Amino acid sequence: MCQVSKTIKYLEALELKDKAVTFKEHCKEEYGLEFSNPEMVKIEEFIQWMRDNGAQFKNFRMKYYAPDYRGIHTYEKIEPNEVLLKVPFEMIITPQLGKETDIGRQIEKKKVKISWDYLVYITIFLMIEMHNPKSKWKPYLDVYPRLVNNFPIFYTNEEKRLLTGTPMLEHIATEYKMLSEEYKRLVTAIPEFKQFTEEEYIRNKVLVVSRIFYVKIHGVENRIMVPLAGILTF
Repeated sequence: MCQVSKTIKYLEALELKDKAVTFKEHCKEEYGLEFSNPEMVKIEEFIQWMRDNGAQFKNFRMKYYAPDYRGIHTYEKIEPNEVLLKVPFEMIITPQLGKETDIGRQIEKKKVKISWDYLVYITIFLMIEMHNPKSKWKPYLDVYPRLVNNFPIFYTNEEKRLLTGTPMLEHIATEYKMLSEEYKRLVTAIPEFKQFTEEEYIRNKVLVVSRIFYVKIHGVENRIMVPLAGILTF
């Protein structure tokens, strides 16, 4: 049960029904969701998971606008150069995590041709964890976006017709072909890669591209994904 639900039930148990109603209204306003909405539970569990694993951040909340469309709202004024979020290295998703999987090791061993290898390894790691019901990353994956219809590569035919006369149509076709061929190479070289569909692979790689951070870790350039930070920037 999420903290909001606990608070409401506590107020109701004390027969403070007016306060409970006020708190429910506050929940809708602050989070964009009814307190009993399953998405509300996922959001609160994710935020608690971040704290339990050592993340430090100011008093802010995730607000739900629409399916897969969320934002971060702070309760306090943020001063210039103030540190808003600290995430332990153990909670950062790096290409190395993907390389250390069985599939990742086979990619290197068989020298499978892949584009932007760091994207591929992070994508593979995430997909493996999504297929693992006992994954320690589950609270993060439960709020991880699934919808990709706002990316040009997934536009409908009707939407693509609106781009007639622009170079975007050729770019979209080229990008999709490249990703499709890459998926087929991976399946051919590594039979167990068939556990992921082509659509699943392309969708997740596109999502990773949109949320990647370029950083230096101990002086070495790296590409990473950071839970919660991705919502702060997109």
